[in-house]
Amino acid sequence: MKKFHSIDPEKVNANFSHRFSRQEIINKFEVLKTNPFQDRLFRVFSSENDNRFSFEDILDLCSAMSADCPSHVKAAWAFRIFDIDEDNQINATDICQIVDRLTRYSDNRNDCLDHDSKMKIANIILEEIKLDFTGGIGLSEFVFILSRIPEFSSSLYFRI
Repeated sequence: MKKFHSIDPEKVNANFSHRFSRQEIINKFEVLKTNPFQDRLFRVFSSENDNRFSFEDILDLCSAMSADCPSHVKAAWAFRIFDIDEDNQINATDICQIVDRLTRYSDNRNDCLDHDSKMKIANIILEEIKLDFTGGIGLSEFVFILSRIPEFSSSLYFRI
């Protein structure tokens, strides 16, 4: 609360539900500055879908990214972040975009893997998972899969 309040104490004192802009939040919470999923974090955790955060939105984000968050809760949030096209499935297109975000070192498109390589990665992942044969990974499959990966909770984590 102290950090959120320090963005603009007058605005918070006047309206505890004040919603700060994305840039104001990024300036105060540096951990978001270089996050490759920054846009998705704002999309998923902005309760008004306005790319702005209230204190409660920041609290949700920090809770989901904390070391104490239960794995199944963290996995459900991760699913929403990684479901980039928001069709309730993580499919090959989502996986390709995730790979782009994780492998991009700059805005130079030459740094990214080519389309065929990304599709090969996506197809291998989907083939290995293939729990319900829908061609994508649903929320329950995603949570189940991540529950079997002990490192998951510590890898989806940041400290404010």
